Amino acid sequence: MKLTALCLAGSALLVAACGPTPHDSGGGGAKALPPSPTFITGNLEPMIVDWQPEQRGDLEEVMRDGLVVVAYDNQGFRLLKGCKVDGKYDFMGMTRRERVVRLESVDDVKANLPLGGMGLAAQLGGEFEKGATLDIAMVTIGKIRTTWRNVAKKDLIGNCANASHVVRGATVGAFAVDKGDRTRARAVAEIFGAGGSGGMSSKSMVRVVDGVLSDCEQALPDSPKAPGRCAAIIRVELIPINASEDEAHKNNADDRSPELRDVCPPGLVMVDGKCTKPNSGTVARKSVAECTYGNARECLEACKVNNAKSCSKLALMAWKGEGGSPQAQSEAAGVAGKACRDGDPAGCTLLGNFLLLGGQGVQKDSRKAAEAFAKGCDDGDADGCMMVGTILLTGRDGVPRNTQLASKALTKGCKGGAHGACSDLGLLFLGGQGFNKDLPLAAGLFKKACDGDNSTGCSNYAYMQEFGMGTPRDVQRAVLGYAKSCKLDESSCTWLAAMFQLGKGGLQKDDNKAVQLYKLSCSKGDPIACAIVRAYLDPSTKVDAEQIKGYVNVWKGTCDAGTARDCSGLGVIAVNLGMREESKILLAKGCQLGDEWGCLMARMQPRIP
Repeated sequence: MKLTALCLAGSALLVAACGPTPHDSGGGGAKALPPSPTFITGNLEPMIVDWQPEQRGDLEEVMRDGLVVVAYDNQGFRLLKGCKVDGKYDFMGMTRRERVVRLESVDDVKANLPLGGMGLAAQLGGEFEKGATLDIAMVTIGKIRTTWRNVAKKDLIGNCANASHVVRGATVGAFAVDKGDRTRARAVAEIFGAGGSGGMSSKSMVRVVDGVLSDCEQALPDSPKAPGRCAAIIRVELIPINASEDEAHKNNADDRSPELRDVCPPGLVMVDGKCTKPNSGTVARKSVAECTYGNARECLEACKVNNAKSCSKLALMAWKGEGGSPQAQSEAAGVAGKACRDGDPAGCTLLGNFLLLGGQGVQKDSRKAAEAFAKGCDDGDADGCMMVGTILLTGRDGVPRNTQLASKALTKGCKGGAHGACSDLGLLFLGGQGFNKDLPLAAGLFKKACDGDNSTGCSNYAYMQEFGMGTPRDVQRAVLGYAKSCKLDESSCTWLAAMFQLGKGGLQKDDNKAVQLYKLSCSKGDPIACAIVRAYLDPSTKVDAEQIKGYVNVWKGTCDAGTARDCSGLGVIAVNLGMREESKILLAKGCQLGDEWGCLMARMQPRIP
């Protein structure tokens, strides 16, 4: 990617490319870096607008080959080109947004520009004290994301010494960097247009522009890729590398949307798009800091003065009963609605969740829920895309099933890193859903979901391995996949139970273990496990009829297309719906297609009428 720039100077990494840089008034050489620079590390969403063309090119090259790994520590921010994680990035479009971020101190620069910040801090330190600012105008039109949410050291490939973080994603669009004045606010267009043809705004500050505003105006939320001159990487999203797989799974239990994580290092707060010290610069004058997740009082106060992200965090805490939040669910739904109206996409997705489930003063309304999810999706929350896609895939009261629209939403959600969207999308390519059967594509989507620690994706990918569909047959690996699914989410232990029931993939046949896992999965909310338990073990078990009918909508097509386990699963569902003869036919079909579990269930006598 070509960067129109005259070099942001000063960093030891940039000096060779840029050469000496003129100092401010009075002449003289470039300010020297202190022998032992103090880095501010820990910002999980740093900007890279100060990178040089060759460095941005390196990043783009590595992103094409796998997930980018970096060392981000007291030595600074370093791209590890010889290290990667097996995975890929995709582009998700979103509603175009414009903002100006103003860095007003040396610490602001160091905290938000971790690669070149030391050089800029050295160059502009004295000018900040005189009221100068570093103004960064940005237009965001989409995100590049992977489904990975947690990475363990064992996932690293190559020469990975000192690896600390993986690039989970990035925001893309266009940006302009220019020296400003604290007393004068400028709009995005003005900063993009400043400097004239020469590009220099002053002797002490070098101007950088990457992208064209008119190209950004062509981008739409459903755009499959960024426009040619509106595809610059502005920020990168980092996730720390976990020491072990168990630690990664533990962190995965925090099911917060990535949009609602706390990204600033200790001692700094997020204000107006930057990590900065509390009560400094702009903060003291007019802006409100984003609250820390878990601090309900802080979030409530910030929400009252229209900090949308804080409203979303407050609503999520209330929903999950965390952080001592006093809000009832009905109040939390109103807070989520406020966050959505104030421009936070995660708030829209939260509002959709409240409306979808209803209760505690919230009127259940699937149609309004779908609308809220769709808005969250358009505005950049991949989980919103996943939720509206799943509603359209299964059909819910008030929302008719529409697999074409479901595919569109799920594709966007999957590309935006919502691993559950990849798993649901994979179902469409098993066939019988109005799409051409594509087993390798389905298997790849399930694997992508599993890479992100999505339990359903792991279970579905394991199924593909068990039967050799779209991927080489490997029953032992399938059992490992079912076990991972169960470990990630106890409601996903159903098919590991089936493996114990059959004694497959190196497991010893153990009916007691199978029963234990079926009951565990049911107790955690899996409707299929409950259908199995109710039909063959305990008729008093409650089954959510609406949920299992949703499975019927999806599995009928995949069964017709030859997916054996789905025919068998439909047979169990049919028992629970009182369709005994149809159940026998479906179980027999699953058996004939090669599902040993279907054969076994066909021989069992149901315990319900």
